[in-house]
Amino acid sequence: MDQYTVSAESLLSRRAFSVPDGAALKVTGVTKENFDEIKAKTLHILGDVLCVTGGEERLLSELTSAEGDIFFPATDFLAKKRFGFYDLIYIIHRLRDEDGCEWDKAQTHESIRSNAVEEAYELVDAINHKDIENMREETGDVILQGAFHAVMAEGYGEYDISDVISELCKKLIFRHPHVFGSIKAKNAEEALAAWEQAKMAEKKQRSASQRMTHVAETLPQSMRAAKVQKYAASVAFDFDSAEQAAEKVREELEEFLSAAPEDAEMEGGDLLFAAINTLRKRKVDPEMALLRSNEKFIGRFAAVERKVAERGIDMKTAGLDMLETLYQEVKREE
Repeated sequence: MDQYTVSAESLLSRRAFSVPDGAALKVTGVTKENFDEIKAKTLHILGDVLCVTGGEERLLSELTSAEGDIFFPATDFLAKKRFGFYDLIYIIHRLRDEDGCEWDKAQTHESIRSNAVEEAYELVDAINHKDIENMREETGDVILQGAFHAVMAEGYGEYDISDVISELCKKLIFRHPHVFGSIKAKNAEEALAAWEQAKMAEKKQRSASQRMTHVAETLPQSMRAAKVQKYAASVAFDFDSAEQAAEKVREELEEFLSAAPEDAEMEGGDLLFAAINTLRKRKVDPEMALLRSNEKFIGRFAAVERKVAERGIDMKTAGLDMLETLYQEVKREE
């Protein structure tokens, strides 16, 4: 049996800690002074498991004091109370083993690529609703997508999870020269500027247009437009104010309304692009703004439907004036 030994001081100083799969844990140097912290941290890492100290075995939650060593025997995998990151990797490998799950074995990078987008949006939805419990679940689902691709890639001989984590850590260190290097940043704006400069150096991007071409085409197009506009603004190709940007919206609206049918899509895109630019100048996220407007409209429309039903009105024949009157009534009641 493998045994992982760590001192109490080292355990308490680590921000992240996990026990290798199938290994026992021995914590040395436990004292009356640090016992409560050690107990709390090991409960968080391992859950309420059996432990041995002073020759006695008991559940960790029942332990009221200890000095010297605390020994935690290895736990059967399926009996674990808490899991670590590499337990997740083991589970995915197990699912894709020859005698694993038929569905998981059949997946490829391409077959599950849309899942990453779906899970990311579900996490955003949980954040928007301030649903902490759901945020915890959806964060796990997002992590699962990256981990699943890494395990598949390992099977294809492309890369593995160690490559992913190592590259991510190197990138974070490189892109934070104001934390890990000699550059100083006094505020969030200076920190972001340092990040952007480091990113351009890393990607070997020398122009704003090169940065634009690296914005993913699969992003929601409102987000993509805002990023492209931000890169243009970084080299001073930008309006001075939201008011100036709004003039462009008026211009594009006129062009859209007078456009021939075959040009309507292009002119409509120009109109949306100009509107997004105006929002950007006011530091408004267009995707979140549209989400809120959608939710607001859905709620108000549902209220209009209720009023129509209560008053015995046929919605399809009521006419726009009547429905608009009810809509304004709903707004006043909010």
